[in-house]
Amino acid sequence: MPLFSRAVEAIETAVRLAAAGFRPTVALERFLAARRPAGLPADRTGIIALETAAPPPVRVSVVILTLNGGEMLRALFASLAAFNTWPDLEIIVVDHGSDDATDDVLRAAAARFHIRHVKPGRNHSFSFSCNRAAQIARGDILLFLNNDIELTEDIVPRIVAGVRQTDGLVGIRLMHKLAGAKAPRPQIGVRFRWNLWQRRIAAYDATPGPRDGLRAGHPCHMPIVTGAVLACDRAQFLKMGGFCEDYLYAYEDVDLGLKAAARFDLPSVALNDVSALHLMGATRIKRANLARRRRWHRHSLRALRARFGYRIRRLAWLGLFGADERFDWGRRPAVAVLAERTDEAANRVARELAVEFAEFADIKTGGFMHRNLFGYDLILSRLSGLPLACARNLSPMALSIAWIRAGDGDWRASVDAYDILLADDAELASRMTAHLGRPVIALGERGMDETLHAAVSDFLRRRLRFAVLSRKGQNAAAAAISAALRAAGHAARTPARAGGRRPVSMRDDVVIWLAPPGEAKWPVDAIHVAAFDAVPGDSFPYDVQAGPPGGNVEAWLGPVLAEIGDCDARRMAGPEDLPLEDLRHLDDGAVVPFWRGRPDPTAHLTGAS
Repeated sequence: MPLFSRAVEAIETAVRLAAAGFRPTVALERFLAARRPAGLPADRTGIIALETAAPPPVRVSVVILTLNGGEMLRALFASLAAFNTWPDLEIIVVDHGSDDATDDVLRAAAARFHIRHVKPGRNHSFSFSCNRAAQIARGDILLFLNNDIELTEDIVPRIVAGVRQTDGLVGIRLMHKLAGAKAPRPQIGVRFRWNLWQRRIAAYDATPGPRDGLRAGHPCHMPIVTGAVLACDRAQFLKMGGFCEDYLYAYEDVDLGLKAAARFDLPSVALNDVSALHLMGATRIKRANLARRRRWHRHSLRALRARFGYRIRRLAWLGLFGADERFDWGRRPAVAVLAERTDEAANRVARELAVEFAEFADIKTGGFMHRNLFGYDLILSRLSGLPLACARNLSPMALSIAWIRAGDGDWRASVDAYDILLADDAELASRMTAHLGRPVIALGERGMDETLHAAVSDFLRRRLRFAVLSRKGQNAAAAAISAALRAAGHAARTPARAGGRRPVSMRDDVVIWLAPPGEAKWPVDAIHVAAFDAVPGDSFPYDVQAGPPGGNVEAWLGPVLAEIGDCDARRMAGPEDLPLEDLRHLDDGAVVPFWRGRPDPTAHLTGAS
């Protein structure tokens, strides 16, 4: 890109971030809000119907962790007494070392509820204590409650119905109340979005968006339901291995939802027709100072990326483009159609896409002022003479599609930058496949909307995005590998490696190293291939040891792709945790010794011995 264009892009980025308080996700949301048309129809995908459960002979074990949260517990039990109608509750309160009025509050509540007060002797992680409580619980259904929850209606019958009828992880709509806030903020589940600043897919508390008119008030599938109010079948929870104990007060619920879906095909269901008040952050702020909480968060984020970073990134693409309703984003993709001003077919397609496929679809011409592609998730180009390298602010996560017409100029100079190739008809697609050495999909009579749905879904499910990294003198080998990968239908790029920089993008599923990467940081949520003779004892964790490609790249690539496919399947399946032992018949007098006899993997982070 010319120096002038890079300078303009840098200025645009600085202005955009400054206007958003240097919060990249806010900048992106503002762009989408400004371009989004008014009156978008509510999405109906993922909405489910549940019958309210009459009280059957089933016990619900409520698990509450607390540390100096006596007053919050008092409010929780008062709300439970005011609204709950479920007759058989077992409440397990795990006290992490309180020295306030917690004992008095629980003695008073014991007059109304069946309470088991467990004192393990010190502070433990959320995952560790919830798992131990689940093991000794005597109910058929587990309900994990934060101690800063206050009920505003009768939620247990709906939760039991949700667990029984979906067999999944069940949450409810939370009304978050922050200190000093005038009104609570609704949360309908947990979603994912790009965080380009931190180069990862980020989980966030989802508030109702423009397309969430139905989700905001009905039971529905969500990517994740929050652990502040989370229920599931106890036997299934133990079978899954419970919460992963690598985490410390962050992402435990995200991990559990991902594991439930990947390993056991269990959905996460948000019952957004019932709600409770959540005094958000009250327990977290009391538990530790800001520096310690940040350290805990970084630790938990590393654990999540190591366990599920690859799966999150792959599924996030599917969810955005409507190919997986469980990974719903709450919006559709923003589309830019690159075309000449007089291209009526492109203008018609843009209008059609904006109705069903896209959040909005804009026509962008080849002029300099129209090369700013910030915020667009999909680029559909009719311009053979416009390399995407000329675009400004193009997200590395944007999916790019070349739309080839009869009589176009030669696409060979720019086509390698595109993920998918389309042609107007089958005859042209066949000719261009032979000419370009890559699969070209025929648009035919299906229309662009249906064709894009099918092409994008197929690409995201069956194809991978490669970065082939080489050093000086290896460019020919990198180009040959990339060409072979594109011929197989994958996306491949050959970014330059200058100095100590390692240009690995967050979009890359697979990184093929033609030379050792050195000491630079590398993403744990990608598959790494050593395409050279690796030195024994090399600490870099290659997933595939392929060796140098030699002169016959196609012959070398076949078994390498097979190994990559096996690794992809393992990553998508997620880690397999050992089941938890069922100890519901453990005598209460033996609970604390059992608790203290188990090693807590995060003890070093809490400062415990």
